[in-house]
Amino acid sequence: MSVMNPELKKITIKDAAEQLNVSAVSIHNWIKDGSLQTTNNILTQKNIDDFRDNFLNSKKLSSRANKQYKDLHNHKSLSEEIKKDLRTSMSGDDISSKYESSLSESYKNKEGIYYTPQHIVEDMLKSIDETEGKLFLDPCCGSGNFIIEAIKKGISPKNIYGFDTDENAVAITKKRIKEISGYDSKNIICADFLNQKPKAKSQRFDYIFTNPPWGKKLKRNERERFSLIYDAGNSIDTSSLFYFASLKVLKENGKIGMLLPDSFFNITSFEDARKSLMTLQIDRFVDYGNAFKGLMTKAMAFVANSQQSTVNSQQMISCEIYNVKKHLRSQNSFSDIPKCIFNFHIEEKENDIIRAVFSMPHISLKDNAKWGLGVITGNNEKLCRKERAEGLVPIYRGKDILKNDLAAPSLYIDENLEGSRQVADMDLYKAPEKVIYRFISNKIVCFYDTEQRYILNSANLFVLNEDFPVTYSQLVDLLNSDFMNWLFRSIFNTHKVLRSDLESLPIFHEYFRKYETFSEETLRKYLQINA
Repeated sequence: MSVMNPELKKITIKDAAEQLNVSAVSIHNWIKDGSLQTTNNILTQKNIDDFRDNFLNSKKLSSRANKQYKDLHNHKSLSEEIKKDLRTSMSGDDISSKYESSLSESYKNKEGIYYTPQHIVEDMLKSIDETEGKLFLDPCCGSGNFIIEAIKKGISPKNIYGFDTDENAVAITKKRIKEISGYDSKNIICADFLNQKPKAKSQRFDYIFTNPPWGKKLKRNERERFSLIYDAGNSIDTSSLFYFASLKVLKENGKIGMLLPDSFFNITSFEDARKSLMTLQIDRFVDYGNAFKGLMTKAMAFVANSQQSTVNSQQMISCEIYNVKKHLRSQNSFSDIPKCIFNFHIEEKENDIIRAVFSMPHISLKDNAKWGLGVITGNNEKLCRKERAEGLVPIYRGKDILKNDLAAPSLYIDENLEGSRQVADMDLYKAPEKVIYRFISNKIVCFYDTEQRYILNSANLFVLNEDFPVTYSQLVDLLNSDFMNWLFRSIFNTHKVLRSDLESLPIFHEYFRKYETFSEETLRKYLQINA
C-alpha cells in the first residue's frame, strides 16, 4: 500500500491563507500572477513551503504587502539585552521605556501591542476609590502600567494579578512592583489569558482594566475556538475576545475598563461585543484620539459596572472627548442606533433626531443593490499611465469623485484590465447606470455614472435593483446631501465609507413621491426637522 507524500497533499485556499496568515484574496492573487506556483493546477503543501521560503523572504514583495513578515528589530538580541538590564540597578520604569521604544512597528502590528500612555492609564483608573481587600486583574499587562497605577491607588500588590505572553514584559512588571512596594509578586504570569479556560479560573476580580491586543494576527480557526469558549458570537477580533474572557472572571458589581481601537465602537464585526456591553451599566465612554504614534486608528475606552442594565434603566453615561468636552447620554439612547453603534460623540438631543428620522417610513440599500470594489492593480505605477494611448481608458480614484461631478481623468488603464490583481464583475463596471463613491472618506461623496467608467480601489460602486423605487439621480442627490452626511458622521464616525454603513442608512422613498426634485429645505420639511 503506497503512502502519499505529505508534501503533495492538496491544500485548500482557506488552509493556505491560514498558514501564511493572509486573506484568501491574497492567495488567489498570488496564484493568478504566478507568485504562488501550483502543481498540475493543484495547490500542495510543497507549493506553500516553497513560496514561504523563496518568495516571502525575498525582496519581491512590496514593503506594504510584506509588512507582517518584516521585523526591524532582532527580538532575540533585544530580549537578551533586557535580561541583562533587569540584573542591574537600572529602574524598572527606565527598562520599560527602553523596551517599548525598541519594539519595531511591524512587531507591534503583528502582536497587536500598543503600550498605554500614562495619562490614559491615570484617567481610566480615576474612578477606583474602594481598595481595601479588592482584587485587581490586567489580563494583558504588558510592562505593568495599569498594575503600577492600581498600586498607587491603594490596592495591595498581593491582590494584583496579571497575564502576558511576553516574558520580557512580565519580568519588567515584576521588577516595577518590587521597586514600588517591596513585594515580590508571584501573581504576574507569563501565559495567554485566553488559554486559561473559564472552568480553571476560580478567582473573581473586583477590577479588570486592560489594553488588550488590537487585531493580533491569530488564525481564524483559533479565534473561532475562543469565540465558542467565551460566547463571543461573531466578534472574534482579539480585543473582543479579551473583553468576553474578562467578563467570565469579573465579580458581581465589579468594574471593567478597556482601551480599544475605535472600530470596537462602530464597526459591524464588533456588534456582538457592543450588544453584550449594553447589558452592563456603562459609566464612561472616552475618546483619547490618536494616542499611538504612526497609528491612524483612534484609541477609545469604556468603563462599566458588571451590574446588569435593564431596558428601562435610567443609567447615564459620561461621554467624553479627552480634555476637550464632556456630555451625558442615557444608556438607552444607544439602543435604537443601527448595529448598536456607540456614537457617543453626539449629544442626546442630536441622537433624538436620529431616532426620529429612523422612525419615518424608509427603505434601505440592503438587498436592493449589487456591490463591487474598485480595481486593485497590484502595481499602479506599472499598469496605470498618466497619458491616454491606444487601448487605454480612464480610471478614476476616490479623490476624483466629487459631489455630483468627476475630476478630469489623470490615469489610464488597459481597457480589458489585463494584469490587474482584483476586479469586480465586469458587468458591474459596464452597467448602463451605477453609483460610484469614495471609499476612504469621512463623508459620503458619490457620482451617478452612465458612461461605464472604471474606478480604482479607493472607490467602490453599486448597481440598484430594477424595482428600486428611487432613481439613481434622486438617490445620489440624497446621499450627497448635507443632512445625510450629518447622519452618516453622527452614527458611524469613521474615515471609511463601508458598504454595511451605506446599507444601514434610511432612504426616504416617500419623500420623492411628494417632492420630485430634491432640496435640503424640502427634505428637512418632510422629516420635520426645524434646525
